[in-house]
Amino acid sequence: MVTAANDRPVAGLRCLPPRLVGTKLELAYAGTDRAGETTEFTEVVELPGTLDHVDETTRDRVLKLLSLAASLSYFKAFAPGRLHVVEGLTPQERVFVEELARNGLGEFAYVNDLPEVLETAITGPDLPAPVASPATRPPTRRVLVPVGGGKDSIVTIEALRATAYDVGLFSVNSYAPIEATAATAGIPLQTARRRLDPELFRLNAAGAPNGHVPVTAVNSLVAVLTAMALGYDTVAFSNEASSSYGNVTWHGRAVNHQWSKGLGFERLLRDSLPGAAPEYVSLLRPLTELRIARRFADHHAYHPVFTSCNRAFKLQASDRTSWCADCPKCRFVFLCLGPFLTRADLLAIFGGRDMFADPAQSAGFLELLGAEGLQKPFECVGEPDECRVALALLREHPDWRDHPFLNAPEVAALAASDADRERVFAFRDEHLLPPDLEAVARAV
Repeated sequence: MVTAANDRPVAGLRCLPPRLVGTKLELAYAGTDRAGETTEFTEVVELPGTLDHVDETTRDRVLKLLSLAASLSYFKAFAPGRLHVVEGLTPQERVFVEELARNGLGEFAYVNDLPEVLETAITGPDLPAPVASPATRPPTRRVLVPVGGGKDSIVTIEALRATAYDVGLFSVNSYAPIEATAATAGIPLQTARRRLDPELFRLNAAGAPNGHVPVTAVNSLVAVLTAMALGYDTVAFSNEASSSYGNVTWHGRAVNHQWSKGLGFERLLRDSLPGAAPEYVSLLRPLTELRIARRFADHHAYHPVFTSCNRAFKLQASDRTSWCADCPKCRFVFLCLGPFLTRADLLAIFGGRDMFADPAQSAGFLELLGAEGLQKPFECVGEPDECRVALALLREHPDWRDHPFLNAPEVAALAASDADRERVFAFRDEHLLPPDLEAVARAV
């Protein structure tokens, strides 16, 4: 237990060494509240293959990064406090967990009004930096694509399957939209299982601080471990340019719901992974959501099965639905896919519902469009500028141009200019793709 100088327990979380037995990984933590009561946790991750054949040093370094990333799910229940890593940290591991805690927990801190979390103390013995591995990598041959059931990963799958690469699909846990995507693609799905310790839910129900954590950081490291287990040389996520755009500035920091999908995290993880680990990239990084939506519109076979709505992934099966048509993600997909489909095809995706005609959705659309005084929703949605370009395109679309909502003065005034259109569809230079994968991305 971490103690202060006066021997009183320090609130926070201790991150203990992970344990690996066969394909089962146990991530161990111990949290201490302000009354000095300690709660122990064990999270279990089941990989779809063993790591017995992987270099032990490389394996252990990636396992530790996963343990650090997953710790935030438990740390927030004891926040604000210290995050103490019992086995110590190398200089880069310390940078990794500091950035993860202070940026990845930004939304949690904002929503719970806990600015102290932005300056979370990371403690633990100093460890020496590991010997650097060779920087040269073999050419990309086998690519593992994480699938979430939405349009972005589908665009990545279809872009890569047109190449000579051996493409595999991966998910952390599995839901109907993910399985339907894999079935439509005709590519086997490799699934890792992640089970949070049930004790965490008990604490949350009892009133412990709760909220958003950078789950993509956890999924990224599980994907890297799966690639190591199954012999893939590259992990290609489908995070796009828009994910680096934040929601609000608070206490001098940009708070971004999608921080662990953004370019900053991608760079941080690449800098933290050992040189012998698989390449970690996001294929769609140079592209906006609107450009991706334009390409997805051509992939008709997936239209009946994909979803971006969080309701499709509720823990209770009885609470799930493909599209609720009443959340920021549903509104965003409706707005940004609309310019590239017929009205009939778009409404078919959303069960016949015209979300523009629902007065209850108007304020939500204005948030997406960046109307004055409104904040971008804490959800995985694109930038206001690309939403405004989508609006301009819809106002020219023969099926939509006479729609009362799109012609309402407060909405029409937000439509983008021609210059904005060119910028939104442009290929962006800020990415970390090697030349072969950059060529694939340019073709999207």
